[in-house]
Amino acid sequence: MSKQNKLSRSPARAAQRSDSFQKQHDRAATVKHIRGILGRTQAELATALGVSAKAVQSYEQKWRDVPVRAMIQLIVLLALYRKHTMDDVPCWEIRKCAAAQRERCASFTVGRGQFCWFIGSKECRPVPDGKEAGILPCMKCPVIQRLLKGQ
Repeated sequence: MSKQNKLSRSPARAAQRSDSFQKQHDRAATVKHIRGILGRTQAELATALGVSAKAVQSYEQKWRDVPVRAMIQLIVLLALYRKHTMDDVPCWEIRKCAAAQRERCASFTVGRGQFCWFIGSKECRPVPDGKEAGILPCMKCPVIQRLLKGQ
């Protein structure tokens, strides 16, 4: 057996491929879920994202990884849509941040707590576990989860 075949069959490589597949699956499901919430066709969503309808189809079918830029655009679109259908609850209330923490937070001072995941405050970002470093660490944040669930 070649050295490359041995490497590709290692447990660490298999776990890495599994993690990558799970992230791709989660993002693909998220794209389809958000499109459903917005009530848009793939072509309409593609126009909003500045990509082709084939790209949106590829994201949803897991044929192509969803770029971080596209995920951010989707969440912004969802947040704007939800603004009309949900109470305007600031992030610090959802996350139950202390007053001292809010005073240091860019989302509190700039964004009224609606786009904390976009503004980039490091105060409330989860510590990367190595698997998601740099790739939308806020997807599991209760603020994003609230947007996705519509609560």
